Amino acid sequence: MISGFLKKLLFARQFSMINGKIEVLGKRHIMLPSDLLFTLQQSSSDTYSFSKKRGFENMKYLGGKLGASQEGMLNNIKNIYETFGLGILELVDLKNKEKQAAVIIRDSPLAKESPRLKDKTSCLLISGILAGMFTYFFGTDVDAKEKRCFSSGATYCEFVVKKGGIK
Repeated sequence: MISGFLKKLLFARQFSMINGKIEVLGKRHIMLPSDLLFTLQQSSSDTYSFSKKRGFENMKYLGGKLGASQEGMLNNIKNIYETFGLGILELVDLKNKEKQAAVIIRDSPLAKESPRLKDKTSCLLISGILAGMFTYFFGTDVDAKEKRCFSSGATYCEFVVKKGGIK
């Protein structure tokens, strides 16, 4: 079933898949299999910093297009994350003043590739994307670290996002 957010984009003509082009809010996107993204994640030592930077830049672009209050932006973060096929994002704890959050990702296609490909590494790409998204949301630099992963037997992936580095 198509998400309500995607329906709104379709209605406003802000999502299209025509002639080999996928566009969301005026920006071109591509679909890639999750096993390819998982393998690409493993091939670079800069995966986290690269995905953090791009996550921030894309959120800034999309935030400018969508224009919303802080609460609306949180909903947009969840909707955008889901629309791009990264899983279902749940914000379980948000502390605006401290610039930190606890996030659960259910049904992450990247985490599900890990055991299939016999590789139990953490979701660096997702950590970076979350760090970039929340850096935009909080208006200050934050990092994200995975605390629990589907690939290690958990039923979901859990991340801590906070300012000042994570141990």
